[in-house]
Amino acid sequence: MTTTLPRPPRAALLVWTAIGLWGVVQLLIGGLAVGLAQRVDPWRDPVSDYALQRWGRVPFTVAIVLLLAGGIALAVAARLAGLPRSRGVNVLFVLWAAGLLVVVLFRENASATEITVHGEIHRFGGAVLFGCLPFACRALARALRADPRWSAHAGRLRWCAGLALATAAAFGLAQFVPELPEGLLERLALTVEVGALMTTALVVRAGAR
Repeated sequence: MTTTLPRPPRAALLVWTAIGLWGVVQLLIGGLAVGLAQRVDPWRDPVSDYALQRWGRVPFTVAIVLLLAGGIALAVAARLAGLPRSRGVNVLFVLWAAGLLVVVLFRENASATEITVHGEIHRFGGAVLFGCLPFACRALARALRADPRWSAHAGRLRWCAGLALATAAAFGLAQFVPELPEGLLERLALTVEVGALMTTALVVRAGAR
């Protein structure tokens, strides 16, 4: 007689899929940082500069697509798990996804002195994706706090939102203060953003059990 093991809920499977995709994103960006360190200064140059290098365009594009795919998987998992969300959370998440699409579809300016339409659109997309996620996490934390089933997880998301907002603001400030290490601050903001996504995914996982 064979015993059939119970299958994990679909929401949990999607959560682990999203986390796995974001792990690959971190590996890809880390690999680019090491492999192209002689051409792209991780202290000063933005992450998007990897896409301007001959061997960097494809890994960079794959990383952005996987980041977005993980976000979509998380959104579906949240719906399946019954995660409480407000309209504001949904709008901010859609804007975050749109920012990712803009970043991957429009290339960065080749240099700081070169101003192009596609480069400015790229910069706008980056501002949207870094700016929207912290506020989405904060709005989601408020929605969780109002629901007894999820209220215990609100604090973690609120803390992640604050950290993501602080790092995103520091990166934004570096656009206007040349003395600040723009590249380092962007990589820090991106890492914190992925961490906030993973924290949200684990909250969904806890509720999907």
